[in-house]
Amino acid sequence: MPTASVSRRLTAALTAALFLTTACWSGEAADSSGQAADSIGEAADQEAPEPTTFGSLPADIDYVALGDSYSAGPLVATMRTDPSNCYRSTQNYPAFLADYLVVSTYTDVTCSRADSTALKGRQGFEEDGTSVRPQLDALSPKTDLVTLGIGGNDFGIFTSLLDFSKGGSPEEQQTLQRNVVRVQGRVAGAVRAISAKAPNAAVYVVGYPHILPDREPCAAIRLTPAQLTAAAQLTQRFTDSLKTGAESAGATFVDLDEASTGHDVCAGEDAWINGPEMRPGIAASFHPMLIGMRATAAEVFSAITGDDAPAGGGSASVPRGAKVINK
Repeated sequence: MPTASVSRRLTAALTAALFLTTACWSGEAADSSGQAADSIGEAADQEAPEPTTFGSLPADIDYVALGDSYSAGPLVATMRTDPSNCYRSTQNYPAFLADYLVVSTYTDVTCSRADSTALKGRQGFEEDGTSVRPQLDALSPKTDLVTLGIGGNDFGIFTSLLDFSKGGSPEEQQTLQRNVVRVQGRVAGAVRAISAKAPNAAVYVVGYPHILPDREPCAAIRLTPAQLTAAAQLTQRFTDSLKTGAESAGATFVDLDEASTGHDVCAGEDAWINGPEMRPGIAASFHPMLIGMRATAAEVFSAITGDDAPAGGGSASVPRGAKVINK
């Protein structure tokens, strides 16, 4: 979903410290030498512990995150400044996933307002004339894992969906219906392009969470129950298109439909989605908040491993020693 320009940019630097601890041991000269030799011999006899692995991924995971604002996390916690126009959070779901999987290399090129054309071509920003490199440039044969969240900005689907919810002309509604189906071709093409650049990578296409309730409105949205029902039906077709496109090209689709039910913008304290206001530090309008990002990462982790994500409600923390790349 496109984001409005923000009056002031949030900047932060992600810092990490590596602590090295040393220990020394001393004792009586003759006795200590013998004990030390025995200890070394015993240690040599013991096998080194097996490295932790997740699903079919290798122990040293090279992870690349691609996608639009629902992956980037505009205004969630601290924004990265590399580049600032992408409004890419240090606490988006790719950051949580990198933490959960203890990756060795983490590259995040998600960017707000991206559609599938930003994967192969440069994405420009009208406000200052700058642009960012194609997201697929971050991939290589060494890439082990790719997540992709894309499709909502293709053909202006999310913008049109809001207009559709408010009524819209019959012609506009028909166009939206066609575009919702057409997006599956875009997603399939994106997955094939990813596989060509990263032939050894497992690819996960991540769907979108529930934004609007299925029927009961609230103060955050001025839609009737009938309009919400129509929007829900169209959103389901959109999700089906994303799934079909992803799976037809060999990717795994992570469906957030069930997990995000009851966490839409009208869910009060249970909401994963911010309301219509732009709230720096919380989220852009109608975008996932921190709790939604964490929950999305948990769903992707489960799809990869078959297990629940690590417990905890804190912040994402890049694994110690991991190489972090933002382009």
